Amino acid sequence: MNKQNGNIAELVKEHIQVLNPYAEVILLFPEINNTYKDIQIFVLTPEKVDFGVEQQYMDARYKVEFDSKQSMTLYIYSKVDWHNQFSETPIYYQVMTEGVHL
Repeated sequence: MNKQNGNIAELVKEHIQVLNPYAEVILLFPEINNTYKDIQIFVLTPEKVDFGVEQQYMDARYKVEFDSKQSMTLYIYSKVDWHNQFSETPIYYQVMTEGVHL
């Protein structure tokens, strides 16, 4: 992880991971030669995701984007839904093997 990615990880910890210390937060950075792809943030919560929870994470994502000047995409799932519904998909494999677990 380079210095810029490390700074983004720290911002994500400060603004997003603090919302639920039991949630698993995974960052998926774009390939080096792909400057048009957003950084992807996957939040896997121990509880079901409702509108209120989603809004809290979206507000925190905006703070990270503002501070880092980087565009990001946020995905929020309950851990159960993530592992049950996506375990056979390419994005699941990519997130679980290439993602940076905070």
